[in-house]
Amino acid sequence: MVGLPKDGMDLKEHLSSLESQLIQQALDECRGVVAHAANMLRMRRTTLVEKLRKYGLRGDEA
Repeated sequence: MVGLPKDGMDLKEHLSSLESQLIQQALDECRGVVAHAANMLRMRRTTLVEKLRKYGLRGDEA
């Protein structure tokens, strides 16, 4: 279980950071192929492309 810091945290920022890290990991493992990374993350390719733009990440198909 992850502990909440006593002074609190910015949950939205934390979740965005986690999401972008997992997307980058999937892209790395799939050699930048967005369609394969989307399958690995169990999301639609178009959704992943939107998230790539949101986080300023790049894949081969984006």
